[in-house]
Amino acid sequence: MLAALPWAAPAVIAAQDGEPIPVYLLQGEGASTAQAGRYIDSLGIVTAVGLEGFYLQDPTGDGRTETSDGIYVYTRQRPAVQPGACVVVRDALVDEFYEKTELSRVKAIEPSSLCRTLTIAPAPLPTVRYGEHPSQRYEALEGMLVLLPRLEGVVHGPTKRYASGEAEMALAPASIQPYLSDGRVFFDEAIEQAQLLYVSGALGVPLPDLNHGDRVRITAADGAPAAAILDYNFGKYQLLLLPGSRVEMVSGAERTPAKATPASDMEFTLCSYNLMGMGSGSAQHPDPADYDHELRRRAAAIADWLAGCTVIGLQEAGQPRDVELLATLLTNEYGLPYMATALPGPQSNNLEFPLTNALLTRTDHVQVLAAQSPQACSPVDYEVIDPGVCPAGEYPLFDRAPLLVDLSVQGMWGEPFSLTVVVNHWKSKAGDEAANLPRRVVQAQQVAALVQARLAEDANAAVVVLGDLNDYYGSAPVTTVQTAPEPDLVHLYDRLPQLSRYTYIFNGASQTLDHLLVTPALTGLIGEVQPLRISADHAAPIAPAVDNVFHASDHDPVLVRVWPGGVAWIAGNVRYPGVQATLLTAGGTVVAMTESDPRGEFRLWNVAPGSYRIQLSAPPHLSLAVSDVAITVVSGENRFVTTAHHLTSQLAADIALWTAFPSAR
Repeated sequence: MLAALPWAAPAVIAAQDGEPIPVYLLQGEGASTAQAGRYIDSLGIVTAVGLEGFYLQDPTGDGRTETSDGIYVYTRQRPAVQPGACVVVRDALVDEFYEKTELSRVKAIEPSSLCRTLTIAPAPLPTVRYGEHPSQRYEALEGMLVLLPRLEGVVHGPTKRYASGEAEMALAPASIQPYLSDGRVFFDEAIEQAQLLYVSGALGVPLPDLNHGDRVRITAADGAPAAAILDYNFGKYQLLLLPGSRVEMVSGAERTPAKATPASDMEFTLCSYNLMGMGSGSAQHPDPADYDHELRRRAAAIADWLAGCTVIGLQEAGQPRDVELLATLLTNEYGLPYMATALPGPQSNNLEFPLTNALLTRTDHVQVLAAQSPQACSPVDYEVIDPGVCPAGEYPLFDRAPLLVDLSVQGMWGEPFSLTVVVNHWKSKAGDEAANLPRRVVQAQQVAALVQARLAEDANAAVVVLGDLNDYYGSAPVTTVQTAPEPDLVHLYDRLPQLSRYTYIFNGASQTLDHLLVTPALTGLIGEVQPLRISADHAAPIAPAVDNVFHASDHDPVLVRVWPGGVAWIAGNVRYPGVQATLLTAGGTVVAMTESDPRGEFRLWNVAPGSYRIQLSAPPHLSLAVSDVAITVVSGENRFVTTAHHLTSQLAADIALWTAFPSAR
């Protein structure tokens, strides 16, 4: 039998006479174990089995809510144990793996008679309370079997699938959804993100393809409450559903993502698109049939949703030849005469995951004048192999060096338009951010220097910095590239409503990783900024058809319209969603129409200078005191100020319409 144990565990435990140490004493009361680094024996009942380990729970527990009775046992491969078995784990290392207490380096797993007649009763999953940190709710249940309530909620992190076959989604319980800002959680909303539940099919439960905004219900197969293991993985608590659980979509999100329209003769379009590892590396698409299938999905996205964008900066192409194949496919099968510009870099020849920055240009409108891929040097060795580019004592900075291309764009506006595009893919957030972030800042400084060099030659140079900068809107690297040159670059997302400023969803949080910044000469020529919602909000499907472009990448592409002859746009905020804004000429002809988003913001893009009226039409529960406003739109970049009007309704609030005045150019 097990020896009696004190109610409060000592800081260091000495097993007596080879007796196993209970799990709850290994877990302890804090976020991490005090026993890390020790080799011990432990006893428990197997509650679930995964691909590389199993979950072990003490058969009786210590009766305390401060300590967990469960723990993960890592075995490297699927262990030969079954749920419900009573086992002793021999000579296992107590470890903290990314802040998760677990047992590893197990020498033996033996059946035991000490708990074979006992069963584990699942603990009720604590109710999510707004404002409470997940560790307050879940730390004392880490690794334990839990019983879910009648769990229903709204998807904020679409179904994500891994190479192992596992799938995961982020869910906001229905009771919490009204507290979340405008139906979307952003990366900088820590309190809101803390309310999300992460649901995983790692134990063999299939998850359907769920998109952002879908409403789902989780139960056992017979409709009873489902059971799960409450796990902790890479900074978040996960509910690992037990076999027999069912994830059912109650209702699908209503969304009609808009496709881009082809550029007119008086404009050209400029896009940024992360291709998500579109190469034939061993961790990409090494199978020729799969490669062809995925290349065609990217081509369909460019031809259909990006409407044959005039200039496209690409990230995460594999090798230069992959971009050439994409250009050939678009030319031959879609009649879009694209030319590929791609220079090999340090990561282009990576056998596992080659990556290259690239540019696609329409030869019927664009001439490529010059292209270079300037490397930079650093006193820090980042293990980038790029022989001969740096002097002794310095090391290459970029494994994916920026691609700098000079272009001449032709159209009906008159003289060819000179444009320089800098395509970027900076250091990812994977791994140690303490090292990654400073490196991205230095990369930003180097790109800013490239832009400054062009501005020093010509203060009116039209330069675009675009791509996957692997950091957020307003982050230090993005701010660095934006403010290091003089004058500052303009981030085109400044023109977007706040709810539209995302291109990626991670752990249920919407965020911007893909950016477009321009020099002052371009700011008055931008008619529209349009993220194309074909990736971030959508599930990663198991076997997508070749014409299914949704989640062909995990990033949303972004399209910008450039009018070399000048253009304007109108922004407004009416404080409430669903208010229709119609732009009319002085003669009453409808020019454009849109609707305010959940924060009341609206945009009217690609507006020619002139005199207009804006008509506002409210939904039934609102009554507008002012519904028709005259506005003079001036060519070039427009800034806006608010003019308050009163709203008469049961909500008793204000309405604000922003009217334009020209900025200095």
